Amino acid sequence: MWREPSRYTERTRSTAMIPVHWIVQENQGNFAEVSRLVSAIESEGQIPHLVHLTKSHDIPPIPDLPDEAPAVCHGPGFVTRAPRYPRLKSGLFFDHKAFCWQAFSRGWAGAMLSKDARVATLSETLDLLRNGVSAFVRPDADSKLFDGGVYDGAGLVTATNNGTVFSDTPVIVASPLAIEAEWRFFVVNREIVGCSEYRCGGRPSSGGTVPQSAIDLATELVLRWSPAPIYCLDLAATDERIGVVEANCFNASRFYGAAVERIVRSVSEYVSSGR
Repeated sequence: MWREPSRYTERTRSTAMIPVHWIVQENQGNFAEVSRLVSAIESEGQIPHLVHLTKSHDIPPIPDLPDEAPAVCHGPGFVTRAPRYPRLKSGLFFDHKAFCWQAFSRGWAGAMLSKDARVATLSETLDLLRNGVSAFVRPDADSKLFDGGVYDGAGLVTATNNGTVFSDTPVIVASPLAIEAEWRFFVVNREIVGCSEYRCGGRPSSGGTVPQSAIDLATELVLRWSPAPIYCLDLAATDERIGVVEANCFNASRFYGAAVERIVRSVSEYVSSGR
């Protein structure tokens, strides 16, 4: 079973003086997780607003959202939409220059899981993967251009929609690794406020214990560098070491087995403080 890390500091359960308005994308793929988030928001004395986002790049009006109230967006649809809305932009914790593999490797130098990962263009990578050669490939940017994974040349062509991804797109190329387990840490103002296993033995899993060695490494890394005041840090283990997979935008991240109430409380306190 999942357990809370022993290094967590218990925050006071006082309700913020000014309630934080959470704008939640209701159609973000997992209704049970949305319901769990909304329940946590309400239990912490904050105010949820459910929004249905369509293929349009617009965000529908939110009539009950006060003009000056602190806000947090949650749902992947907000990452591309919210920056165009001054009222919601403050509730988005994302900078594309900080949320990319090259920034992670500079900020957490020596701690990345893949020791031989390098930057190349998509065209250069396709040349490398000729004649049945395989490698782990992912976009450098935190984008959905294609899913990171182990590909040969033909597989990467298919994954990148048969040429619709530009040939000069920066990607990360690394030797494939056998991953034993992966964990997500929720970070607010350089403090870990929640964590969960999210994969074990290559399969989705949110019920396993987060090992103290991973907690210790995450604690050290978030003090060393952070891409945003609020974000998620993903670590993974091979048979040799634990290292950084990537950081993820909090606004689009799943909670898995983490204590959602604690996370909502910590994020709300940070936002309502005006820091």
